[in-house]
Amino acid sequence: MFGSGLRVVSIAAEPSESELAKIAGLAACLAAVPSALMTLLGPEGVREYVPILALIVLVTLGVFAWGVPSALNLYESGPTAVALALSGLGVVTLLLFWTGLPAVLAMGGVVLGRTQLDVPEDRRLALAAVRIGAAAIVLYLLLSIIYLL
Repeated sequence: MFGSGLRVVSIAAEPSESELAKIAGLAACLAAVPSALMTLLGPEGVREYVPILALIVLVTLGVFAWGVPSALNLYESGPTAVALALSGLGVVTLLLFWTGLPAVLAMGGVVLGRTQLDVPEDRRLALAAVRIGAAAIVLYLLLSIIYLL
């Protein structure tokens, strides 16, 4: 019937490799599209955008191919600490919003924070990481829109 291919996933479920790859692609697109609009409309055009795109790809690979999987293998509060660090870096890099880094870093923090929501001793910090990461993504998009206006 309808939706028979869908599977129910807990909000705090650890993402599989394929889900993590999809999330990484979404984060890279969320970073690359506004950056493309901001840089390609400028005087330098493609010459300015190519290094930014390379930076987005490298940071996305670093966060989602190495950082998140490594953090998920840490003991005790390790994943929560990494989630808070990534979300915090997402906020700090809002100063460099045209690079797209806030979207990638904050998305990594949100993903890691969500995996720790069912751990009682880490729940509050994980929820903080998710909220800070989500706020960084929203602010990144708002800054991009304001820049383009």
